[in-house]
Amino acid sequence: MNNLIHKKYNNNGSSRIWLILILSFIIFLTSFIAYQMVLIPSPTLDGTEAFKFLSVNKTITLTGRNVSSIGISIIQGGKEIGLLKDTPETKEKIYAIQVTPKDLALSDGPARVIIMAEAGLFKKLKQEINVIIDTHPPSIEVVKTPEVITQGGVGFIVLRVKSADSVFLKLDDKIFPAFPAIDGTKVQHGAFPENVAVDYYVFFPVLFDVKENAVLHAVARDLAGNQNVQTLHIPIKTATYRSSAITINDSFIDTVASSLLNETSISDPEKAFKKVNEELRAKILEKLLHIGKETDSEILWKGPFLQLTNSKVMAIYGDKRTYIYNGKTISNSVHLGYDLASNARSPVEAANSGVVKFAGDLNIYGNTVIIDHGMGLMSLYGHLSVLNVSEGQKVSKGDIIGRTGSTGLAGGDHLHFGILIHGHEISPLFLWDSHWIKFNVLERLADHS
Repeated sequence: MNNLIHKKYNNNGSSRIWLILILSFIIFLTSFIAYQMVLIPSPTLDGTEAFKFLSVNKTITLTGRNVSSIGISIIQGGKEIGLLKDTPETKEKIYAIQVTPKDLALSDGPARVIIMAEAGLFKKLKQEINVIIDTHPPSIEVVKTPEVITQGGVGFIVLRVKSADSVFLKLDDKIFPAFPAIDGTKVQHGAFPENVAVDYYVFFPVLFDVKENAVLHAVARDLAGNQNVQTLHIPIKTATYRSSAITINDSFIDTVASSLLNETSISDPEKAFKKVNEELRAKILEKLLHIGKETDSEILWKGPFLQLTNSKVMAIYGDKRTYIYNGKTISNSVHLGYDLASNARSPVEAANSGVVKFAGDLNIYGNTVIIDHGMGLMSLYGHLSVLNVSEGQKVSKGDIIGRTGSTGLAGGDHLHFGILIHGHEISPLFLWDSHWIKFNVLERLADHS
């Protein structure tokens, strides 16, 4: 009898142990699954859109996050080639994948990229990307260039390009877009048939301080990243600029700085003027670059630009100004336009036809109008007392757009007139000169109309 009781007790004890083990395993398994499904974040991979177009040699940078394993391959004509296989040990890893189709025995044309990534047991990422392989660069021919370009001036070039999606000039570190000479057609992939030559026009600024040895390149690039670069050997002529010392006092600083800095009193006149003349000026020049990016793709103007009627030139482009306060130099600037004075509150005409791109307060320029004349060429009218136009309005050459004034950083009633090329101010002299326009622009347009 005791043996039966003991045996029964042992069986019950064993059953309880097994039950505890089974329950523990179930709890562990449930916790493990919950952890894998809930607490482990899904894998992500940034930068995969770069696979859509593959050039002759392209480096694709991907950022993987929460990836425990990853594999990338490319498929073409039934052949699959591995591009990447990794099991990273960190939560974030950057990959630089160099793809050279010819080395991989891939042909120009369509292909597919397959991306597989995992995080833990249950979180997966699968992506399939349709790819265009294009290893042939666009062709580019330089049709017309200026014989010489001058500091503070503007150049106009005609290029003939095949199979490009982006065409531009590069001068030092600055890029200036070109526009197709086909009814203002926007440059888009597939906009022009392959291997059909298209002429492009490009205006570019020659900044006042550009070096004589600066290198100008014409560049044609396709969506795959292939590019063709042509170096343009155009002599750069240096310009001579005037220098002037301007004495300022507390009254002048208080008058202009209070409104520009939005302060009722100026405790440190020297510091206030430096902020206006340097910090605010730099911000406005950046804003002009931003405004200059949005331009019509067609030429909207015709003939030489107008100068303010019955005006006298008070200051010219490139003037180097030194400001003297209490007998010492406190700031410097370069004047990037022409100051034109007539009678107070004289009517200001649109220098040429176009569309008003900006009309409002432009800080140191005061009340300002900027007119877009197309292809990156704009005219600027500063220090106005009255604005007669609004943004988006079409204007014709000679239309009254406002009246002269002394708003902004101005010492008296006048017009600051500037010419912008892709947001950079250049000397208006070139656009006032009918001979320069005829020889450098109109004749080149006539050759390709």
